[in-house]
Amino acid sequence: MALAHTYVCMYIENMPTVTEIEAKSILTPQKVGSLASHFDYSLNPYAGCAFKCSYCYVPSFPSARHQPEDWGEWVEVKVNAAALIRRDRTKVFGSKIFFSSATDPYQYLELKYRLTRSCLQELLRYHPAQLVMHTRSHLILQDTDLLKQFGDRLSVGVSITTDDDNIRAEFEPKAPSIGRRLELIRALSEAGIQVNASLAPLLPLNADNLIDQIEPYVGRVWLDQMRYLGANNRPDLLEKYKDFFEERNYEKVIADIRARLSDDGIPVRSSFKKSRAS
Repeated sequence: MALAHTYVCMYIENMPTVTEIEAKSILTPQKVGSLASHFDYSLNPYAGCAFKCSYCYVPSFPSARHQPEDWGEWVEVKVNAAALIRRDRTKVFGSKIFFSSATDPYQYLELKYRLTRSCLQELLRYHPAQLVMHTRSHLILQDTDLLKQFGDRLSVGVSITTDDDNIRAEFEPKAPSIGRRLELIRALSEAGIQVNASLAPLLPLNADNLIDQIEPYVGRVWLDQMRYLGANNRPDLLEKYKDFFEERNYEKVIADIRARLSDDGIPVRSSFKKSRAS
């Protein structure tokens, strides 16, 4: 990737270093890993993420160009993302695309660059068979008009890892509040858009409270544990909440949530295993 321009974004306090780049490609074939059995491509209009989630698995990638402890302090903006979709439009037709797997497509830089919106506009022209959006940001509601045009080819996964905004602020310090995410789930559902909830990784929470708030609006739930502990840049939080993350306790919470959702008719997918090894 050739770097076009680097600067520190000043219009939002404490934003990361932002680098504009010309990417070589935007549709990443999914040949191995958890997405491979369900999707043909992933699409990431940004590299890096300003939401600074301490547990993110992306810094563990072998291709990572930054240290794990710097996660959340840098973002690369693929300014030619929409043009690359246009160039590779034959790949889009009839394909299954996950948008996004390694960043949040609606981090606050989207207010400036509108890359995600421009990518959606291109995807609409070339008719993917399935499109799954994944975010923890209410900014996606600005694109409700585009999302609805995909019809039943589209679903939106909303990451909501706890019901406690104090916990959210510790583990996801620059991400939207839990209240915003609950409003987002409700608004998407009311707009007729299929919504799924991602409780992954599960953070300390009142499980019944969270389930009560999301159940009326979600079609299914993805449930998973804390992984990639080697990339976690806040080991102090794992220590602070060690009772919650203790293996037997953690397994029980996840099993109880899965049982209640299943009993209530909400399909649950999970890669949960009894060992939490990375």
